[in-house]
Amino acid sequence: MGARGTKAFVGCEKYLICPLCRLPLRLSESSLKCTGGHNFDIARQGYVNLLRNHQPSGPYNRESFLNRRQIFLSGLYEPLVDKVKSLIDYFEIKDVVVDAGCGEGFFTSRLACEAPSTTRFFSFDISKEAIRLAAAENHSDCITWFVSDLAAIPIQSQTTGCVINLFSPANYTEFSRLLRRGGIVIKAIPTQNHFIEIRDKVYESRTGYNGYSNKRVIDYFAKHCRLIGRHTVSSSIEMTPDLLSATIGMTPIMFGVDGHDVDWSSVTSLTMESDVLVGSFE
Repeated sequence: MGARGTKAFVGCEKYLICPLCRLPLRLSESSLKCTGGHNFDIARQGYVNLLRNHQPSGPYNRESFLNRRQIFLSGLYEPLVDKVKSLIDYFEIKDVVVDAGCGEGFFTSRLACEAPSTTRFFSFDISKEAIRLAAAENHSDCITWFVSDLAAIPIQSQTTGCVINLFSPANYTEFSRLLRRGGIVIKAIPTQNHFIEIRDKVYESRTGYNGYSNKRVIDYFAKHCRLIGRHTVSSSIEMTPDLLSATIGMTPIMFGVDGHDVDWSSVTSLTMESDVLVGSFE
């Protein structure tokens, strides 16, 4: 493991804790070690797997994450990136950002490009395939990538300025523990118009379907932390055969649905629309 693969982990003992014994993790050659004798090797791609046992990542696999990356790189999600960045800037977060459920790393990578030099990003996902892709694509010294269970994020308490949780399940107990005084959580969730072109085609023949609502997710967010902001961002792009294939291959709307049974000929565009929730635990 060369210096490029370990540099992002320098000084990590100020933030990281061993997931097994909760003691600080320190960089030692090409591994992270704690004084309790636990050792986690840094993979050649530049990430660390903190899970001792294999954890199933559900229907998400390498192909689905590659499809996600293709959609992200189309520019469809740039308004969401801009909104999250503007919120981080507004709340003057310049220390630690945790990306909880970072997937293949698109949002972390985009946010880190323009972040202050003092900002460190710790990005976690339970999917090893996703983290491997993220780390292989981005070698920024301000980002460290981890395979980890989001129910026990290996970050010391009250050390984090911002937790971002974008299109991913949340654990508000953990988020509250991580955030320092003045820290915020930013969560992005789909609206009823998100990927509506795909959703309408899949559900148009189902009786009793009245559309998607994110009210339950928003209510759950507000129940666990103080909702201090809600912003809606949207954009659309022209649908191409390649983007259609990638969308069908990555969206949860298609879970359990055979795309070959759907007539996609009328789908000429793709809409991204998200509610961005900002919360505080104070």
